[in-house]
Amino acid sequence: MKYFVFSIKILTIAIAISFVFPMLNTKYQILDTSSAQAQSVDIGIYPPVFQIQVTTPSDVKIPFSVENFTNSSVPLTIALQPFSADQAEDGNITYLQAVDYPDPNLPERIQVWDGDNSIGALTLGPQQKKDLTLEVQIPDNEPKGDYYLSLIFSSDTNSSNNTNSSQASAGIASNILLSIGPVGKASGDIEDFSTPFLVAKGPVPFTVRVRNTSDHYVTPTGNIEITNMFGQIIGKVNLLPVNILANTIRRLPDSAQSNPNSNDYQNIKAVVDSNSFPVAIWPEKFLVGPYTAKLTLAMSDSGPLFTKQIVFFAFPLEYLAAILPIIGLIIFIAVRVSRSRKRL
Repeated sequence: MKYFVFSIKILTIAIAISFVFPMLNTKYQILDTSSAQAQSVDIGIYPPVFQIQVTTPSDVKIPFSVENFTNSSVPLTIALQPFSADQAEDGNITYLQAVDYPDPNLPERIQVWDGDNSIGALTLGPQQKKDLTLEVQIPDNEPKGDYYLSLIFSSDTNSSNNTNSSQASAGIASNILLSIGPVGKASGDIEDFSTPFLVAKGPVPFTVRVRNTSDHYVTPTGNIEITNMFGQIIGKVNLLPVNILANTIRRLPDSAQSNPNSNDYQNIKAVVDSNSFPVAIWPEKFLVGPYTAKLTLAMSDSGPLFTKQIVFFAFPLEYLAAILPIIGLIIFIAVRVSRSRKRL
C-alpha cells in the first residue's frame, strides 16, 4: 500500500464509541472506538487504536478486522494520514498535510495484508466481516521517534484531477500510535486540577489537564478521592486511561464515561453535555459543607507519580432560600430588643 498525503472530507459519520462520539472530518478521536454509523455506510473496525512500542529491528504484524453491517456491498479504499493532537486538548486530532518525521519513508513500510496479498482497497459483501493484518517493517537503522497515523477505510471515493487528493463520502479510521525506541522514562506534570470553589449541588465536575513532556505517547492512570470536613473519604472518581501524545496536553475524563449506555453515565450525562471540554465527574448529588479533592496520577506503570489537592464548598441554594428569612427574622428581633433596652 503506497503512502500518500491527501485531503479527506468525511460527511455525517457518527462513531459509536465507549467514551465520546467524534466526527471523522479533519479531526478524529484517539480513544476507544468500535463501529461507525453513517448515512450511506455502516462499518466497524477493531481494534480502534494500534499501540505499538518496539525497538529496532522489528517486523510487527497485528491482526484486525473490518465489518460491514449493511445489506449492501461496500467498496473501500485504504490510505494512511498523519495527524497531531488538536489544540482543544480534548482527544481530537488534526490531520496534517506535511509532517517532519524522523524517517519520512517509514509510512511506506506500513502495509495491510489480506492473506498473502498486500492491498490498498477491498470490497465488503453484505454483513461481511473481513480479517486483515497490519504489518510495520522497521529496519535496524531506523531512528528513534514517534509516528502518529490514521489507517483510513473510505467508501465512494471520487478521485480528482490531482492524484494527491481525493474526497470520500463516508469512512472510518483506526489510529496507529507507533513509538520506536528504546522508549525513555515517562515525564510530565499536572497542568491544572480545579473545580468551582462554590457549588450548589452535585454532580461535581473536575478539570484535569495533564502535560506529557516525554518524547513518546503515554497512557496515565489515576483517581480523585473526595474527603469531607471530618477527613473521611466519601467518594472516589477513577480517571479514564487515555493516550496523550508526545509533548502535548490533554484533559482527562472519568471512567464512567467509557460506556454511554451505562447507568453510571446516565447519572452524569447532563453535566457532561453542559461542559465544552472533557471533565472528570463526581456523581454525588446532595452536598453540604467543605470538601477536599485529592488527585493522584501516574504517568506510566513505572511512574512518575503526582498528587494535588484542592478545596471546594457546597451549599444547596434551596437551603439558603429557607435560611435567609430566618436569619432576617433573628436580626429584626435582635434590633428591636436592642432598641427596647436603650429606651429603658
